[in-house]
Amino acid sequence: MAILMGIDIGTSSVKSMVMDDQGNMLGFSQMDYEIRIPVHGYAEQNPDDWWGLTCQTSLAAIRQAQITPDEIAGIGFSGQMHGLVALDADGKAVRPAIIWCDQRSIPQKQQLERLFSPEELGQLIQNHVATGFQLTSLLWVKENEPEVYRRIRTVILPKDYVRYRLTGVIGVDTTDASSTSAFDVADRAWSQALLERVHIDASLFPQTSEPWHICGTVTAEAAAESGLFPSTPVVFGGADQAMQAVGNGIVQPGMVSCTIGTGGQLFATIDRPAYDKELRTHTYVHATPDKWYLLGASMSAGLSLKWLGGQVLNNRDYAALDELARDCPAGSDNLLFLPYLAGDRTPHMDPHAKGAFFGLTLRHGTSHFVRSVLEGVGFSLKDSFDIFNQLGVKADKLIVSGGGAKSSLWKQIIADIFGENVYTSKMKEQACVGAAIMAGVGIGLYATVEEACRTVVRIQETPVTPNLQNREVYARLHAVYIELYNNNKKLFPLLDYQPDKNGADHS
Repeated sequence: MAILMGIDIGTSSVKSMVMDDQGNMLGFSQMDYEIRIPVHGYAEQNPDDWWGLTCQTSLAAIRQAQITPDEIAGIGFSGQMHGLVALDADGKAVRPAIIWCDQRSIPQKQQLERLFSPEELGQLIQNHVATGFQLTSLLWVKENEPEVYRRIRTVILPKDYVRYRLTGVIGVDTTDASSTSAFDVADRAWSQALLERVHIDASLFPQTSEPWHICGTVTAEAAAESGLFPSTPVVFGGADQAMQAVGNGIVQPGMVSCTIGTGGQLFATIDRPAYDKELRTHTYVHATPDKWYLLGASMSAGLSLKWLGGQVLNNRDYAALDELARDCPAGSDNLLFLPYLAGDRTPHMDPHAKGAFFGLTLRHGTSHFVRSVLEGVGFSLKDSFDIFNQLGVKADKLIVSGGGAKSSLWKQIIADIFGENVYTSKMKEQACVGAAIMAGVGIGLYATVEEACRTVVRIQETPVTPNLQNREVYARLHAVYIELYNNNKKLFPLLDYQPDKNGADHS
C-alpha cells in the first residue's frame, strides 16, 4: 500500500490529508487563519503563516494516520488561486500576499480595460481581467509601492510559496498560471504580448510545469521544520478548482462541479480552450493533458453565510442556521439577497457590485434572512450555469462539493434552482484528494490522472432531485434577481469606499 499526502492552502485554512492509494483517508488536520484587511477593500495574508500551519497540520495528519513520515511516497499541493506572492532576490516575500478577494486594484483593472478591448483580451489570455488577480495586483504595487516593486525578482501564487519553502525550488504550474491574467491559456504560456504592452518584465514570471510533474524533494531544512521526511518527492500541484475537480473525478466533459466554499464556483471540463466572447466566465488549463475548463465564479458564497452568521446574527453554528432556514418556505416569502459582498465575477465582472436584501416586509424574520442568503448564492451560481448552457457545455451530472455540500437544504435549493439532479462526492476534502492524486501520478503510482480518478473517487449514487413546485418559485424569483443587478448597476459605484493612504474613508 502506497501512502500519499495532499496539502490545500485555502483562503481561510491550511488542510493536510494523508490517504492510501485507494483513496481511503488515513489522517487529516486543518488549522485556520484570518484574512487581514488593513484598509477597506484590501485582503492580505502572511505567506509565512501558510508555511507554519502547513508544518503543523502535516505532522498532525501523519500522527493521526499512525504512520511515520518516511512512509509517505509523495506530496502534492492545492491552493487558492489568483493571488500575488512577490519574492526578492533572496527568495523572501517583499510584502504580505495580496489574495484573490482584494479589491484595491480597481483603477488598474480599468486601465487594462482601456488598453485592451474584450476581443483582444480574448485573443491574448481568453479571459477578462479582474481585481485580486496577480497581474492587476502587481500593477497596483508598481504604481503605489515603487520601492517594493523594484525589489521583486519573482512572482508566484500562494501554494507555490509553501512548496518553495518545502523544496527550495521556485515554480508555477499551468493551472494556477491560468488564473493570473498574464497567461495565454490556449497556448499554455505567459502572454509576452500582453506583458510588453503593460510594461511588466516577463522574467518575473517563472517557468511553468504540469501539476503532476515532480518539482523537487523535501529539503533537510524543511524536514527539520515540518517533520516530513527529507528527500520525499513533491509535485507542483495545482489551483484549488482544478484539484477539487480531480478529487471529484471531473476530468472529462459531461460532469459539472458546483463548489460552495468561501467563494462559489461552477466548473466544467472542455476539450479545447473555448471561451465566452463576452468574457463573463473564465477559461483555464485543467490538471489533465489536453484539457481545459470553464469556470463561473461567485465571490461570496459560503462567505455570505459566514458574514450573516458572524457579523449580523452573532451565530456561527451553521447547523443551527440551516435549521432556521428550514422553517422558511422556498423563495423566503419573496425576500431576495444579492451576494455581492465583495463585488461579482460571473456574470457581471463588476468589483463595484454590492450586496443587498430586497423585498423586506414586516413578515420577514431571521429564518427568511438565512434562507434568502442560501438562495441568493444559488441564483448567482445559476447565472454561470445558464452561460454554460449557452456555450453548449455538456452537463450530464452535477456534483456539489465544498462546505456548503454538508447542508442537505443547500443542496436541495441548488437542485431546485438549477432544475437538475444533484450528486455529492463520497470523498472528503476533495482538493486535498486531487493534490494527492497529482503526487501519485508524478511518482508513477497511477499511469494517468483518469486512471487515478477511477481508482480513488467515489460518488453518491442517489441524487437530490428537484422539487418541481419549488422550481417554479425559483424561476420567477431568479428573473427578478437578474433585474435587481441591472436596475442598480449605476448606483453601486456611488457607494464605493475611497480610503486615503491611512485608511480613512472619503466616500
